[in-house]
Amino acid sequence: MSRNKNIVVCLLLIFALNSLPGQSYQRVRSYPLPKTTMERLGESALKLAKQRLAKNKNDSTGLLLLNFANHFIPTNRDVLLVRGKLKFKVTLKASKKKADEKEFILLLSQARDHINDSDTAMNRHILTILNQLIRTFNPKEEEAIIALMEFSDKGVEVDINKLLVKKLDSITDTKFDPKDSRYAISNIKKTITVPANTPWTDTWVKVSAGKMVRVTAHGTWSMGDEVDFPACDPDGYMSYDIKTLKRWSMDRNTKKKKKKSAPKAYAKAKRSGAPGCLLAKIGKREYYIGKEMTFKAESNGILYFGPYEWGDYLDNYGSLTIRVEIYD
Repeated sequence: MSRNKNIVVCLLLIFALNSLPGQSYQRVRSYPLPKTTMERLGESALKLAKQRLAKNKNDSTGLLLLNFANHFIPTNRDVLLVRGKLKFKVTLKASKKKADEKEFILLLSQARDHINDSDTAMNRHILTILNQLIRTFNPKEEEAIIALMEFSDKGVEVDINKLLVKKLDSITDTKFDPKDSRYAISNIKKTITVPANTPWTDTWVKVSAGKMVRVTAHGTWSMGDEVDFPACDPDGYMSYDIKTLKRWSMDRNTKKKKKKSAPKAYAKAKRSGAPGCLLAKIGKREYYIGKEMTFKAESNGILYFGPYEWGDYLDNYGSLTIRVEIYD
């Protein structure tokens, strides 16, 4: 009985830690193929790639297979090693055990059959790659030809080299607002630049209440003149309070304020986080972001990012690179 209580307590502690403000987590992405299948495909492709590239480092099929392996198992040590040897011109040695090409083609066919008929960006992406790779070994395979022709007619990218350059985690279905097609209204991942001299930068994404927003930010910016004001990262001026920073904004010679008074509406905004930090805004609600944050949208609205300023923006400099993901 006591053992069960201990297990329950541990689970509650884990839940509590993950729920603390400011805590972020890596969301597990679902794919149309099981992880084990993707690993088998990548490892089998790597064996064939090594076999071909050991004979000729410029073998086009070998390079294609290596890119395929890197696409499905990018952090695999053997994949990184082969890529590294090619980059740094180290001789590749062929494996004593010959790779089975027929087995790999069978794996490709089985993986293709496993994917359901849902018309999603991820399904289209992987099915196109599988069909193109099948045609690499069997150009006349009718099922692959028909599938690729259907995708091509719908405007789907079918160039395997272009598809393999993309990262799997970046493949999402994007829907746009029918009233204003500039704004995405679906789950999406994108990277934007947020300048320090603009109150709010439009992300061109409309977020619905209840959606999760995950943000990571990199770079430095400053809330004042480049000569007399310090730069900070997305966490802002952690070591200074607002009074100190306002005094810093005074010209040492003229004793006149360099920064104008903040607009009343802006000054009344309820804020958390250090001055100079990265903020997000959806509707009227502002969220402290800093370097990294995951939060739930409390209202519908356009997603904006901007700095926590306390006066004039015109003398600010620098920018941040923001990676944002909207999901359920």
